[in-house]
Amino acid sequence: MPTTKPVSNSLAPDQIGPSAMVDEGMQIVKAQLASATVLPQKIWETQFAIASEILAFLGHRMQAQAEFCARLGSCKEIGEAVDAQQDFAKGVGGAYADEAEKLSTLARKNMDAWTGVGAQYVSGWTGDHKAAA
Repeated sequence: MPTTKPVSNSLAPDQIGPSAMVDEGMQIVKAQLASATVLPQKIWETQFAIASEILAFLGHRMQAQAEFCARLGSCKEIGEAVDAQQDFAKGVGGAYADEAEKLSTLARKNMDAWTGVGAQYVSGWTGDHKAAA
């Protein structure tokens, strides 16, 4: 009955030169294929979460703009219009600050997803090599 040799990450003396380069290339391809199933799902999830948040924010801002225009249309005096403008301006600053915080959180999650996929890719690369920086 044939026996198999244990797998080693070190290069055998006969695997120096072109043969070693082919083996190393195959290890890289295997790791890339293994990570390919993880990459799209994590990245799609985070990208769609960001897109959803931006579109929801735009919807809220458009609604606020419509309400502001309606309020301006009902003003009878210039003082009322100035008050409406000031109220609207106060709300805009807070809304954009809140949205910046939400998008920052989503961006961090997006980076975490990329980092996680990158770590999974590197851990799948079985050679005694360091990832290029």
